Amino acid sequence: MKPTILIEKTAKRWKRLELLALGLLFPTLLAGLGLMYVSFAAAIAAWILAGLCFAGFCTVKIIVWYYHG
Repeated sequence: MKPTILIEKTAKRWKRLELLALGLLFPTLLAGLGLMYVSFAAAIAAWILAGLCFAGFCTVKIIVWYYHG
């Protein structure tokens, strides 16, 4: 019974991290588009941040796949 509870808690934690990465990805993409009109350098910085969020999201998905199949 204990391993099942541990897997469920771990899955919830990974799901939270996945939602956090997605929750940061889309606003930074939109901020990058909005910042294009203000400052192109700031837009590039926002897109780099969006790229980091996407890399984090992909990393979480790979780790979940690796541990849970």
